[in-house]
Amino acid sequence: MKNKKRILQSGVLALSLLAASVMAAAPADQVATLGTSLTPIGAEKTGNADGSIPAWTGGLPTSAGEPDAKGFLADPFAGEQPLFTITAANAQQYKDKLTPGQLAMLQRYPDTYKIPVYKTHRTAALPDELYAAIRTSAERTESLDGGNGLKNFESRYYAFPIPQSGVEVVWNHTTRYRGGNIHRYMTRVQPQANGAFNMVHFEDEVSYPANLPDLDKAKAENVLFYFIQRVTGPARLAGNV
Repeated sequence: MKNKKRILQSGVLALSLLAASVMAAAPADQVATLGTSLTPIGAEKTGNADGSIPAWTGGLPTSAGEPDAKGFLADPFAGEQPLFTITAANAQQYKDKLTPGQLAMLQRYPDTYKIPVYKTHRTAALPDELYAAIRTSAERTESLDGGNGLKNFESRYYAFPIPQSGVEVVWNHTTRYRGGNIHRYMTRVQPQANGAFNMVHFEDEVSYPANLPDLDKAKAENVLFYFIQRVTGPARLAGNV
């Protein structure tokens, strides 16, 4: 950002150089599976046995949806019809696939609540430069101090694309790709059981060190991203930052 606003730092990485225990990066034979038997970010490339989950073949191409006059991308699957629809009448048939909340909604609103089920598409795709950065993470990133810190994490994305523990999965979530700098306006609605709700309006800004060319690199060495949020409504909350 070019303005002089004070930005709150968020997502600071605990890169302690004093940590006693270090867990090594992924071995070369595992790194080699990225982009071959695994997707470039470490997911299983093959589909499941019954074909309901297809193989990953590169994700949704950039040409899949043409932008309309307002700049919004068209739905690339607009012509698809549901394979089947789950209703209160057949819910027991799919009970093992439904959450307790979905089952409760089907029971409470049997005439109106339905779940149309469509063909599964594996649309996830990232820029090619991200795939290269993720591979670097696999080759170099190490876990410090029992998982409380990272070492050699220069790529800034997906610290452990081939995770060996639960804490490494959490690090992947923390260091996931979120796109470029973001400036957005959003509204949160918290409905209650009786249908009443309150709306709270926010303005968010998220910026990444790599996307801030004027940022002092020394100051950003241990920063994952910068974040600021302002509440803009209702009046009793507006102005909170």
